[in-house]
Amino acid sequence: MARRTGTTERGSSAEALRLVGVTKVYGAADNAVTALNDVSVSLPTGSFTAVMGPSGSGKSTLLQCAAGLDRPDKGVIMVDGEEMTGGTEAALTKFRRQRIGFIFQQYNLLPTLNVLQNTILPLKLAGRRVDEKLARETLERVGLGGRLAHRPDQLSGGQRQRVAIARALVAEPRVIFADEPTGALDTRSAREILFLLQEAVNVHGRTVVMVTHDPVAASYADSVLFLADGRVVGRMVGPTVDAVADRLAHIGDPVHAQMREV
Repeated sequence: MARRTGTTERGSSAEALRLVGVTKVYGAADNAVTALNDVSVSLPTGSFTAVMGPSGSGKSTLLQCAAGLDRPDKGVIMVDGEEMTGGTEAALTKFRRQRIGFIFQQYNLLPTLNVLQNTILPLKLAGRRVDEKLARETLERVGLGGRLAHRPDQLSGGQRQRVAIARALVAEPRVIFADEPTGALDTRSAREILFLLQEAVNVHGRTVVMVTHDPVAASYADSVLFLADGRVVGRMVGPTVDAVADRLAHIGDPVHAQMREV
């Protein structure tokens, strides 16, 4: 984990995420399924990227491998200029806690902890200093300043996802991965969550990578990566709802591929 790429003036890498030849296979012999097939991707710091594709295309596996929640069978993954692949499980956990935030569709909040306690939990688990003032300010920014003592069962789905976003932000990660973060929410709550993710990028300089099946959600991103059969088959910059929906409808049609180097 010693190799680094060029860095920005603030000391972080200009490249937030790089995958080189990443392959992931589940099962063995006749039952083997290639979820990722020699995937190479580069995303700049301060970008918001949506990852889309049909069911079984490999998008969730891509997110899990890139976030260090699963290990690829082949290839190299670099986050903020440092290699994450290789090393022990303890080293991987430490790397992930220092550089990566993850937002799950089902929130993953502990029911016995209140909003503030859930927000600072990752810092405690990582043995990092807990800045409770920063945590309170972050919760205020996501609209939960008056809910600090509430438990998850006292919150709406949208509020729970706001806690999950605050939890990711307060650890100041280089990259935030979001797995269908609006999938369980109503339209209004989903829109509010997507605005918060945009704010994490545009105001706080984070890099967000979001898996979604929803063209509306994807339209909030700077660009969209399309996957099919474990491969990146296209990229769209400045996505619109209609353009994304059309691209998904023709995911296997080379005429609509609009291939671009990623």
